[in-house]
Amino acid sequence: MLDLNHTFCSVIENNIKSVEEIKKLINKKDFYHAEKELLKVIKIKKNNYYAHFLLGNIFALIKKFENAIEQYEISNQLKPNNLEIIYNLGVMYGEKDELNKSKNFFEKVISLDNNYLNANLALAKIYERQNNYEQAKIFYKKTLSIKKDFILANQIYGKFLIKIGEINKGQYYNYKYSGIIRFNDKGVNIINE
Repeated sequence: MLDLNHTFCSVIENNIKSVEEIKKLINKKDFYHAEKELLKVIKIKKNNYYAHFLLGNIFALIKKFENAIEQYEISNQLKPNNLEIIYNLGVMYGEKDELNKSKNFFEKVISLDNNYLNANLALAKIYERQNNYEQAKIFYKKTLSIKKDFILANQIYGKFLIKIGEINKGQYYNYKYSGIIRFNDKGVNIINE
C-alpha cells in the first residue's frame, strides 16, 4: 500500500519538513508528527495530491478508514486515474466491508492496467468474500498468470481451493507457497531437502 518513492513539490518555508523527512517519520511509525507536517503542507498547498495521498496512507495504517478515504478521494480528484490512489480506495472500502464499492475501484484499476497484480488479487478476494467462487477462481488464476511465483497469491489460492473442495490442487499451491515447488525455465522444479 505504501509507495513512498514518489516526489512532490515540498514546501520548506514556515519550518515545514521536506518530503524525505516526512517519509522518514512515516517509516519510523511516527504518524503523529508526519500527520502534523503533512497538514502544514496541505495548508499552504491545498492541491498537493501526494500530500493527501500520504496522509491517507497514515490514516489507513492507524485504521482510520473514513479519514483515509477522505484523503484518497481528494488525492483522486487532484490526480485522476492514478492507479495507486484508486487501488487504495478499493482497499479502504474493503476494510469497511463495502464490498461492491471496493470491487468497483479494483475493476477501475484493472480497466486502466489489466496486469495490475494487487488489484487482480484483491478482486479475487472480494469475489470469494461474496461467495462468487467462479469469479474468484478466474481472478486468482489471472493473478498467478501475471506472476506465477507470487507467494501470497499462491497461499491464498491454495486455501481457497481447499475450501471449495479441490484439495489436491489446493495442496499444490500450498507447496508452491511454502517453497517446496518452484518454477524455472524448464517447468516445475521439486525441491528436495
